[in-house]
Amino acid sequence: MKKFIPEKIHYMPSKKIFLARAGARYSITVSDENFMDIVNKIYLTGLECVEPVVYWDIFDKYSIPQEAIPQKYSEFEKFVIFVSTLGHKLDECIDNISKDSTLHSMLLDAWGSEALETLNDNFQNILSENYSIKTQSRFSPGYGDLHISVNKLYIQLLGIDDKITVLNSGIMIPRKTTTCISPIIS
Repeated sequence: MKKFIPEKIHYMPSKKIFLARAGARYSITVSDENFMDIVNKIYLTGLECVEPVVYWDIFDKYSIPQEAIPQKYSEFEKFVIFVSTLGHKLDECIDNISKDSTLHSMLLDAWGSEALETLNDNFQNILSENYSIKTQSRFSPGYGDLHISVNKLYIQLLGIDDKITVLNSGIMIPRKTTTCISPIIS
């Protein structure tokens, strides 16, 4: 298992996209100074509350259980499996903020979701640029023909059971954690 510790630039989401995830229209909210002050504060809080890391490794097709490979990737021989997380501290920040403001906690939760997506996108670019590993689009358990319980298989394959908890439902703790599989293009 390999470990990548990202810099802030790797997980800073677009403010417009993060607000869209929160259900706000940027074109309307940008003119509301009070709301944008809250948004900016939450954005900075997010940057302070995360402890991001990506665990990853390369696996050949035969070392991965068949149910952990999406059917659309069946012709590929090698895969990158990675788990990205923003860490437990963000969960604590969201929970603490929710005691004072539902709006602030919802915005921080949306920020975390978009920060995680931004990290995943950038990590695939880093694989290509820094490790010369070209991958196709990533796929996560819970979509298509990959059951959410496959999260546990990926965590076990990477040997990070002590860092990420997978509940019987397939949900992971910390909450802002994703598992991904991506085929390597020869």
